[in-house]
Amino acid sequence: MNCPICHKPLEKSGRSWICINHHCFDQARQGYVNLSRKQKKTGDNETMSAARTKFLETGAYAFLRDALKEKITALHPETFLDLGCGEGYYTREIAASVPESYGIDLSKPSIAHAAAKDKHTQYIVGSIYELPFDDASIDVMTSIFTPIPDREIRRVLKNQGILITVTPGREHHNELKQVLYETVRPNDDPHPVEGMELVDTQEISQKVHVDDIWSLLEMTPYRYTSPKEGLERVQACTDGLDVTFDFVIQTWRKKHND
Repeated sequence: MNCPICHKPLEKSGRSWICINHHCFDQARQGYVNLSRKQKKTGDNETMSAARTKFLETGAYAFLRDALKEKITALHPETFLDLGCGEGYYTREIAASVPESYGIDLSKPSIAHAAAKDKHTQYIVGSIYELPFDDASIDVMTSIFTPIPDREIRRVLKNQGILITVTPGREHHNELKQVLYETVRPNDDPHPVEGMELVDTQEISQKVHVDDIWSLLEMTPYRYTSPKEGLERVQACTDGLDVTFDFVIQTWRKKHND
């Protein structure tokens, strides 16, 4: 890892990370390090983080997690970075077979939860647009429902390095959206990643009965963009709801000329 101030390498000394210019970042008791220079609260708040944890622990997204783990394990990476890793639900399963693994997210509550659950991975509070890593230092990255920082990905990936993205399929959350909105449109197709060569596209889908539909809603942007009437209809779904989970997994390779 590199210092976010002077970009020199950080070395571990006790419970601190220190660079040659004596910039010092203390490691939290959970094991993560905060390299964010932002002073105000950023990233997902505690409510969204707790709701996502509660929902993911039901196992509804386990089929996505297992597909990602299988795909990445087959690549045999030495270094792995999960961009916007959140609570580490995917990170800790994927990272278990990787010698050197990292997860980065701006949400301190999410990172604290991730680090407490996974002692193999170094978790970082920081921006995916200012990655604290050397050029060409990471074998495989994942971006699971996060924005794509094209330039930083190309900078940090090794030559022929791999990025795996997960985006919503066209029918993702369709039944939930039918409850929330009067008119529902399919999700957009994934956008190309600049400077990366598309290697493979896979779509996986399952319909799952969700008992606690509010926790699912709470971890999505719909919670904050939906009309009041739609939110009330979701609250009225006391028997749960059958929901389609539809994911597009794409594998990208860094181009030779980057």
